[in-house]
Amino acid sequence: MMWYKGSPELVSGAVTDGVPAAVPVAQPAVESKPRGRPAHIVSEHIRLGVIGCGRISQAAHLPAIAKAENVELKAVCDASTTLANTMALRYGASAFYTANDLLGAPVDAVLIAVPDRFHAAVARQALQAGKHVIVEKPIATTVTESQELRDLARSAGLELQVANMKRFDPGVQYAAEAVAKIGPLRSVVGWCRVMSQLRAPIEATFFPPLVVDATAQAQELEYKAAHRAEHLLATHGIHTVDLLRYLAGDYAIHGAVLSHNERDYSWHALGRFPDGAALSLEVTASVHAEWSEGFDLYGDAGHIRLRCPFPFTRQPSSVRVFTEANQAYAEPVFGDSDPYERQIEAFARGVLLGKTTVPTADDGIEALKVIDAIRDAASRQAAHG
Repeated sequence: MMWYKGSPELVSGAVTDGVPAAVPVAQPAVESKPRGRPAHIVSEHIRLGVIGCGRISQAAHLPAIAKAENVELKAVCDASTTLANTMALRYGASAFYTANDLLGAPVDAVLIAVPDRFHAAVARQALQAGKHVIVEKPIATTVTESQELRDLARSAGLELQVANMKRFDPGVQYAAEAVAKIGPLRSVVGWCRVMSQLRAPIEATFFPPLVVDATAQAQELEYKAAHRAEHLLATHGIHTVDLLRYLAGDYAIHGAVLSHNERDYSWHALGRFPDGAALSLEVTASVHAEWSEGFDLYGDAGHIRLRCPFPFTRQPSSVRVFTEANQAYAEPVFGDSDPYERQIEAFARGVLLGKTTVPTADDGIEALKVIDAIRDAASRQAAHG
C-alpha cells in the first residue's frame, strides 16, 4: 500500500431521542507540530468507532475500513437498532444506539457519517470526549460552526479531518502535483453533473446489500425535499469547490447564476485566482444523462485534463498532462485506487504519528465559504434579473 498525500443522539444519522444502551454484538500525512502518539494508543493501529450506519457508511466507509491498514473497527452506532445490530454483526464490532454511549467505549477515534445538519453537534461531542474525528463533508452547515470545531480540536490537540475522499484519488493527486509543470495558470474549469435516473441502477451495481430503516429513510427524504437547493449545492458542490482549491489554490467567486425546475438545479459561477487566472465552475444536480465530473487547467506552458468517474466505482480519475515544451502527453495508470480506503488509512497514520492530515478543518471552512459565496451570488443575480 502506497502512502499519499448537550448529548445529541442518533437515528440512522438523525439526531433524536434514543435508548442509552450498549449491546455487544458478535495524501500523505502533512506534518505540522508533532503532537506525539497519544498515551492511550499503545499499538500500531487505531481503534475506530463509526457513528451513523446509513447509506454512505454501508456503501463506502465500512467496506473500506474492513480492508484498511492500521485501523481496527471496534464499534458502530445508530439509534436504529436494526442498522446498528446488523452492521455490528457484519463487521464484528459492538453495537451502540447513542453517540454518548459509543464515545464511552474504548475507541481512539470516530468516523461521523450522519446527515449534514448534525455533523457539528456530533463532532463537538466526540472532540469533547477526547476522540480524534474524521467527519463526512461538509464539516458543518455553517462557517461559524466549522470554526468552533477547528478551535476545539486545536485546543484539545486532536485530529479533525474532513472526509473529502476525492483528494485521495491517485489521479487527482497526480494532477495536483503536475500543476507546477504547466506554468502559471490562465484558465481553470471545474464541473460536477450528477446523473438523474441512471444513478439508482448504477449504484445497485456497485453497492453491497443495504439495510434500510424505513422510518429514518422517510424522515431524511422529507427533510431533503424541503431543503432541496441547499442540500444539493452543499452535498455535491462541496467536492468540486474543494478539489479546485486542492488543484489550483484559493480563489474568489465574482458571480453566479442558478437555473432550476422543481427537481433539477444547475449553478454556474465565475471567479478568479489571486494570480489572475480565470475560473468557471458548474454544479448540476441532476442531469438526464450519465455522470460527468472533471477539471481542465490551462497554464502558460501546458494543460491538465482530469476526468473523475462516479465515485462508487472506486476507479481512479483519468489524467493527461500536456507540456508544450515536450509536445507530448503523460498519462499514468494506477492500481491502488479506492479513495475511501486511502482516506481512512491517511487519517489513521495522522493519529498514530501525531501529524496533521488533509483535508483539514481549515480546508472544510474554506469550502463552505465558497458554497456560501455561490449561493449568495446566485441570489443577488436572481433579485436583480
